[in-house]
Amino acid sequence: VDYNRRMDEWVEAGRFHTEVDVRQFSMEMEAGTPGTPGDARKLTRTMKRNWEAMNHLGQEDLDPATAALEKEHEECTKVKNIQTIELGRFEVDTWYFSPYPEEYANVEKMFICEFCLKYMRKKKTLERHKLKCDLRHPPGDEIYRDRNLSMFEVDGKKAKIYCQNLCLLAKLFLDHKTLYYDVDPFLFYILMEVDSKGCHIV
Repeated sequence: VDYNRRMDEWVEAGRFHTEVDVRQFSMEMEAGTPGTPGDARKLTRTMKRNWEAMNHLGQEDLDPATAALEKEHEECTKVKNIQTIELGRFEVDTWYFSPYPEEYANVEKMFICEFCLKYMRKKKTLERHKLKCDLRHPPGDEIYRDRNLSMFEVDGKKAKIYCQNLCLLAKLFLDHKTLYYDVDPFLFYILMEVDSKGCHIV
């Protein structure tokens, strides 16, 4: 009670930095201390990538073993491995690579149960699964409802498989998502459209 689990806050306009001194930023990057004095900002991957692009740094500046691993990872993830998904009554073209297990990757179309988010390679398997799947809403608490829209809060520790499946699904549409399997410390918020058949992910 009275505990903000998200640890977020409203930020006043005065705390925004609207102009960035590129020279200062470069010196801070080289020193490994991004941000203005007294600023405890973390160096994000995007900040690092932008700085490397500005200074023409890339894999050639890494040690050979790390550069080889980076190159291999980049090659594997630069091409999407699943072309379309069928989720409920929708067929959706995917945008990006997602690290589904190898036996499920590189299929033209993947079938996903809209209630438990289990993924399958064949429509027939999905049809059999639907007969057994008794989940009709996310395995968490409904925290908000407005007419036919509901918001659910799902604890990654209590519903690990569901949240892992949600992360894999989300990665198909997000280029820089890195959380897939270590979902325990996170809460997930899912917007659902509700009808007589159950809750459908929006």
